[in-house]
Amino acid sequence: MILDLNKKLTIFLMLFFVSCSKNEVINNAEKDVHDQLSTNVEITLTKKGNITAKIKSEILKKNNQSLQLELYDNVNVDLFDEDLQHKSLIKSQSAMVNEKENRIKAYGTVMVISNDGKILMTDSLTWDNNSDKIYTDANLTFVTSDTDTLYGTGFKSNIDLTDWNILQPRGRINND
Repeated sequence: MILDLNKKLTIFLMLFFVSCSKNEVINNAEKDVHDQLSTNVEITLTKKGNITAKIKSEILKKNNQSLQLELYDNVNVDLFDEDLQHKSLIKSQSAMVNEKENRIKAYGTVMVISNDGKILMTDSLTWDNNSDKIYTDANLTFVTSDTDTLYGTGFKSNIDLTDWNILQPRGRINND
């Protein structure tokens, strides 16, 4: 009788611990899972009711807790001024949209193309919807015309690339 009781107690304890450890694994996995996964998405960002950006991406992962959107594969961000005029396009391999801070961080091969033909190329870039500025601390190439290409590290500009600053410039300007 005592032997049967010990066996039953041992089996019960084993099942109890296995059950507890499975629940812990399941609970941890639930925390890391995104709330939404979408494909071929278009998102519109606004400021004071005006459209400031339209974002297109092939894959979107959303986490409601952190208010983060993760965008992958052919991310395109069209930027607009306060008069709803298109000013530039940001293209990247991936991006993170922080809904709390109202910012987009683009990663991978990043290009900003202004309506007047200026092109900024880098591997990471941030667009701040609150200040309407784009900036990077990374190495960059900035093509301002057919003959002018600047290189540097660190960049800050308005969204149409007309008022820009390269923090550590290097390169050549042709004055012909």
